[in-house]
Amino acid sequence: RAEKAMGTACCRRSFSTTSAIRTTLNPRAVRAAQDPGKDSSVYAVMVALTVKEDQVGKFIEEAMLDAKGSVANEPGCRRFDIVQDAKNPHRFAFCEVYDDKKAFEYHTTTPHFLRFKENVPPLLKNQEKVSFCKNVYPATKDARWSSKGDGKAVDHTHFSKGSLHVIHAPHYVKPEKADDFIKAIVADAEDSVEQEPGCMRFDVFQNIEHPEEIYLYEVYVNADAFDYHCGTPHIATWKDAVKDMYLDEREGMPIQDYQNFTLRIGRNVWPPDNGGWSVY
Repeated sequence: RAEKAMGTACCRRSFSTTSAIRTTLNPRAVRAAQDPGKDSSVYAVMVALTVKEDQVGKFIEEAMLDAKGSVANEPGCRRFDIVQDAKNPHRFAFCEVYDDKKAFEYHTTTPHFLRFKENVPPLLKNQEKVSFCKNVYPATKDARWSSKGDGKAVDHTHFSKGSLHVIHAPHYVKPEKADDFIKAIVADAEDSVEQEPGCMRFDVFQNIEHPEEIYLYEVYVNADAFDYHCGTPHIATWKDAVKDMYLDEREGMPIQDYQNFTLRIGRNVWPPDNGGWSVY
């Protein structure tokens, strides 16, 4: 995929010394849970924002208040991740996961959201892009969506360095090819979380209203682990399978330019490094 060729400005540590962060107790756990059954969907909100360059600090402060308030105080909020792009640090993304649409609607009534809604628009360079999605992989509500953890995570500044490597990437495919694209990317996602020691999660979401938009949300222990991912046989198989499935343009823009407008690759602002990132 296009973003696989993109580099990162993040400081790199040795992949081999950090891969132990992930402990796989059951390497087939995620694959085994792929029987969707009844009521299998979570409600994911994928957001891309561009902030005025001189307002980045204020934006992070406001975004973290909303994210922390959501995860701590809303029973239906599974996670609220904040990602900061490495190449363009004034560009951010949210990955919000709720039990269902009603849980998200409740979120929009909370004091922390209303504060965000009032204080953040003046900080933005342009209108944020919001996509309301369902989960494709993992395909069950029983997967480890929550970043709330078990209460054992230590609250320390050392874990707030934002050392993970996160990819928040929309892909735009021909409508008639959406199912084939999903089949191919799910195979890549399964192999990534099962066979790569540095892949912490690889979520696939599909826009509910615009099913030709498919979001990939990938988390690696660091940039070196992502480079390792780029050399795997499963990504080569995926790239070959989907190369002719993409739209040529969207909203009057060449598809690569449109994708790059919303693509974010960078560090975790919140949760911290020990904040429940692994899908296992």
